[in-house]
Amino acid sequence: MKLLSLICLAMLAVGVGSQFAHAEDFRFQHEHVLGTSLELIVAANNKAEAHQVEQRVLQEIDRQAAIFSRYDAQSELMRWQAGELASTERSPELITVLKRAEHFRRITNGAFDVRCGALTKLWEDAAQQGQVPTDKVRQTLLSQLVHPPYQFSDTNQVVRLDTLAISLDGLAKGYILDAVCSVVQNEFRSVNDFTINIGGDLRKLGDAPLEVSVADPQHTAESARPLEKFVVTQPIAMATSGDYRRYLEIAGRRYSHIFDPRSGLPAGEVCSASVVAEIAMDTDALATALCVLGPAEGIALIENLNATECCLVMRDGRVVRSSGWPLRSQAAPAQLLVMKEDQKNEDTGLWVDFSLMRPQGGRGYRRPYVAIWLEDTDGFPVKTAVLWMQTEQPGPRWHRDLTRWYRNDRLRQVVEETELIGTVSGATRGPGNYDAYFDGTDNAGKPLKPGQYTLCLEVAREHGSYQLIREKIDWGNKPIAKKELKGNAEMDKVSYRFVPAKTEAKTDAS
Repeated sequence: MKLLSLICLAMLAVGVGSQFAHAEDFRFQHEHVLGTSLELIVAANNKAEAHQVEQRVLQEIDRQAAIFSRYDAQSELMRWQAGELASTERSPELITVLKRAEHFRRITNGAFDVRCGALTKLWEDAAQQGQVPTDKVRQTLLSQLVHPPYQFSDTNQVVRLDTLAISLDGLAKGYILDAVCSVVQNEFRSVNDFTINIGGDLRKLGDAPLEVSVADPQHTAESARPLEKFVVTQPIAMATSGDYRRYLEIAGRRYSHIFDPRSGLPAGEVCSASVVAEIAMDTDALATALCVLGPAEGIALIENLNATECCLVMRDGRVVRSSGWPLRSQAAPAQLLVMKEDQKNEDTGLWVDFSLMRPQGGRGYRRPYVAIWLEDTDGFPVKTAVLWMQTEQPGPRWHRDLTRWYRNDRLRQVVEETELIGTVSGATRGPGNYDAYFDGTDNAGKPLKPGQYTLCLEVAREHGSYQLIREKIDWGNKPIAKKELKGNAEMDKVSYRFVPAKTEAKTDAS
């Protein structure tokens, strides 16, 4: 499972040489691309050229999806499995990915397997019955997984060795990223820097500085500090897998939705795995495999692969990194900016859970602007936790449609003389579930005074609606259990909870 929120991107405003001096960074965002969100950063000479790149990228993604989709009965992958294609009708793309999948099955000793969907179905069916699968049923399935799913003949034909369904989701998305980058390199020679991010998998071309943030899976709020950030100035591919957002629940116990094809049991030790390499297809497969292998086997595997590094977050909070993480490159080393050990205690504070609605429509859907902040009794915005805005060139637009936040922020700027747009703001998000976090400090980092505040959630969408939710909150020493708020046309579910800061008990010195 790729975690959309685990990888955030930011192109840094750093000089990159006179020959690229006139290039600008153009950002494009699309929903419903391979079932998730797409973000592009294109360094082009003008907007028209950037749009040409954007349209060509979408065209290539659609072409590749027609090969690899398991949701389209007419895709090449599904027609092959249904026996509808002659042995000579395999595309080079499908052959390449099938061979790479078998390569990873071998080097991981079976921890990566394109038939793992059979295990997922086994456990999901059992969950509906309220019980775990029996050992007998599980072992029957495992007896098929110990053998290869297919083999290649001398003439490069693929021969199936069992009837289990094959899903290439574990590496096809990465392959598509690589294919898109090849198109950009071959057809747009003037575009020297390009980044594509699909659902948390990314591939970068060029040497322009790019800041990459890896979220802490144990502190997932949008405003929480990341596990770490680093700046790269070279082409890279990166993927993160994990299970902290998705799980199965059976008889009151949670189980990972990632399964070990060797045992048939849910993976349990690794909470998230991030991989950096040169090829996105490899990072895609390895991130999934590392969640199964665990730290000992996983690190041993990565240390034996060229130009590949990883970072694992364990269920108990430990962070295990390969020796060269994030990039073992003396020519262009990555600059590590933030480490988990520097983080504040995030066990106390205010958490706000919310979901953005998924309206009808395809790629033309416009992501909403969102602001979430706290106001004091005078209406002064003491802390902004979430500020999502359009980041396409020439910069933030429509932020004035967040009428209450914008009005109050103009007052705040007079007092604080600081700019939140560009420091707190981030790219807009697509439909999904999110959470914001207030750590008990104001915009300047000073502790909030105990008292009453108003939690504000404001949403404005181009060609959509405007919504505002306000809720009074007592910030003191009394906890607030999870409280549901009334949703609206943009946010259908909203809730919050508050955990006060711990205070040391006073002792009598007498």
